[in-house]
Amino acid sequence: MYSVESRARPESVPLRRGNAGAWAIAALVCFGLSVVTALVLHVAQAAEVDPIRQVISDYVLSGDTTGFAVCVLTMAAGTGCLPAGLSRAGLPVTRPMVALGCCWCAGLTLCAFFPTTPTGAPMTFSAEVHRYAGLVLFVSLPAAAGLFARSAAAHPAHRRLAGRIRRQTRWAWGALAVFLLSQLPVLLAPSRAFDGPLFQGLTERLVFVVYLVLLGEPALAVLRSERKSC
Repeated sequence: MYSVESRARPESVPLRRGNAGAWAIAALVCFGLSVVTALVLHVAQAAEVDPIRQVISDYVLSGDTTGFAVCVLTMAAGTGCLPAGLSRAGLPVTRPMVALGCCWCAGLTLCAFFPTTPTGAPMTFSAEVHRYAGLVLFVSLPAAAGLFARSAAAHPAHRRLAGRIRRQTRWAWGALAVFLLSQLPVLLAPSRAFDGPLFQGLTERLVFVVYLVLLGEPALAVLRSERKSC
């Protein structure tokens, strides 16, 4: 038999939540700083980098290595804060999700320290590292979000969030497919010299907008759950 005291003990939810809101706010602040830095780069380097043709990492080629590093590293830092906030808020965080999140963060970090080369230029070791790190990070985030949506859907309290994440994950995969297709003219051109119209810069920025929405949704869900628990 259970005593009245033992039945009342599951009152440990607030303790388990801990400072979930603080972690979520830290993540959102990092994401906001990343967006602000990207906008500053866009304005400051407008004469050197074409946002339609050139990808975000091309800001390094114009000499602003610090700005680009801040942009991607703050995004990685914000992603690192998310699992702590999610777990403290009672949202599902699995080891495969954490592993994929680490791949996303590692890819961003490598891209920050291994610059690319101009479109059509010969590939260097640094550019090769940048390319494969970019491939890993672009695939890892929507894969992690898909696992999160599947885990959250198993909990009745989180099914609405799971539906939103699932929908945004589909948008993320679609945006990524468009970005990869926009790379084909350069990859398939002889000697990688292509002088025709390019849209890879625009499509990559679209991918990051969708990814930021995908990252921000769980953080906002943590804050909403914190308000409901008060």
